[in-house]
Amino acid sequence: MTLEQADTLCEDGQRELMRTSYLEAERLLALVEAAAWESEDYDLLARVYMPLQEARRQKRQRCGEGTVRLDILADAPDVSSIVDQHPFGQLLVAGPGTIAPALGVRRLARERSLYLETFLAAAYETGQGLAVAVIPEENGPVPASRQWASVDELAAALPLGAFVLLADELPGGPHPGTARTYARVMGLWERLHKPFLAMADGQSEPTAQMAGYRRTITIDAACELAHQKLSDVARLRGRAGR
Repeated sequence: MTLEQADTLCEDGQRELMRTSYLEAERLLALVEAAAWESEDYDLLARVYMPLQEARRQKRQRCGEGTVRLDILADAPDVSSIVDQHPFGQLLVAGPGTIAPALGVRRLARERSLYLETFLAAAYETGQGLAVAVIPEENGPVPASRQWASVDELAAALPLGAFVLLADELPGGPHPGTARTYARVMGLWERLHKPFLAMADGQSEPTAQMAGYRRTITIDAACELAHQKLSDVARLRGRAGR
C-alpha cells in the first residue's frame, strides 16, 4: 500500500466514522494501521489511532445496547444457532475445555458485519462446581483437561491474564443492554487488558512499548488508553525521525 493509498483509506475511514458506520470505519482504519506499522510510518500511526479508537469505542457502545448474555455454554462446534439467536449484543461463550465456540462466534460476527462481541471462555468442572475460564488471547493455550480438583489449580494452569469465574457468579439468561450491564461487561474487559497494558507501560524501548499496546488491543479492541498511548508514542517517534 502506497502512502497516498493509505492516506485515502484513512480519509475514507474517518468519513465512515462521521456517518456512524462504525464497523466499516474500523475495517478501513485497521487496514491503514497495519500498513503504517509495516512501513514504520509513525506520522500516519499517530493520526490513525485516535479515529480507530473512536470507531471501536462506538462499536462497543452499540454492542452494549443489544442483548447481554454471559452464560452461554456451547457443546457443539457449530455456533451459527448462537449467532442467529443473539445477532446483536455482548456475549460470553464457553466451550467444554476449549475457546473454539467463542472464536466461531467472533468469526461469524465479522463475516455477517454484526454488532456482536464475545469473550473467549472455556468451561471446566472443579471441586467448587462449574467454572468458566476467561481467556485474553485467541492463540492462548487452554488446558485440555475438563476436570480440576479446585479453582486455584485450574487458575494456575491458565495463560497469562486469564481468570476464573464460578458459573453462579455470572448472570443467568439474556438481559437487555443497560448502563448496569454495560458497566459489568466493561469491568470484565478491563480485568482482561489491565495486566497487558501495565506490561506495555513498563517497557522503556518505544518499539517494544508500541508492540505491547498493540497486543493489548488484540485482547480488548476498545481499550482507549492503549490507542491513546500508541498515538502518543508514534507521534514522538515521528518527530525524532525528522
